Amino acid sequence: MKLLPRPLYALAALALATGIATAAQAAEPAFESLATLHVVPAHLATFEASLRDNAASARTQPGNLSFTVFQSQTDVNTLYVLEQWKDKAAYQAHLKQPKLLAMHELAKTALQGSIGHMTIQDIAPGSDVQPGNVKNAAATSNVLVFLTLKPDALEKVRGTIAQVTPTFRGAPGNLAFDVFQDQDHPEQLVQLERWGTEALHQQNLKRPVIQTIRAGYSDTLAKPMLPGRVMVKDITQG
Repeated sequence: MKLLPRPLYALAALALATGIATAAQAAEPAFESLATLHVVPAHLATFEASLRDNAASARTQPGNLSFTVFQSQTDVNTLYVLEQWKDKAAYQAHLKQPKLLAMHELAKTALQGSIGHMTIQDIAPGSDVQPGNVKNAAATSNVLVFLTLKPDALEKVRGTIAQVTPTFRGAPGNLAFDVFQDQDHPEQLVQLERWGTEALHQQNLKRPVIQTIRAGYSDTLAKPMLPGRVMVKDITQG
């Protein structure tokens, strides 16, 4: 075997190492999380303001893909924070930002109970990056559906999601349709739908695709779907 001259060998080794590092960086998945916060009623307005400040700051930070704050329409003291970052390093840099640190300090008295935190990954095909500055976001119609799968049901659910996703996303007024999997508890899923208006959302509920997805869930869920359904309002911008 003919050996490369030492300088060329060094260059080849460097190129190989660079290529491996680049491939590893390219393969690193986005970091996505969904947090559930229960706020003391007396502190709701103050905490919401701090959370919005943090959201506005996060959206300008390097590596942020989206940052959305939702409020339950049945329990206004329950908030959901959906974050998407290019990678975990970007998220960890965000953890050091002043607006987040100020919110964490306020949370010591403003929150009740523990924060529910899920590290998630989308199982729907295509991009799951959430819309940013949605026009009239407060008027959108949004729903989170928390689902628990039966053992070994994931692949069947994936098939159903792959089948219905293009129809949901292509429907008039759809802003987002995604199904996220909890990375620590793979049997736990969260379905997110976002619609431009309540009327457009209701219109979609009459389409055949609704029966398709419900049929797909019917024998794969360990618990009924409806109790896990939460209508939420986008309060990211007030």
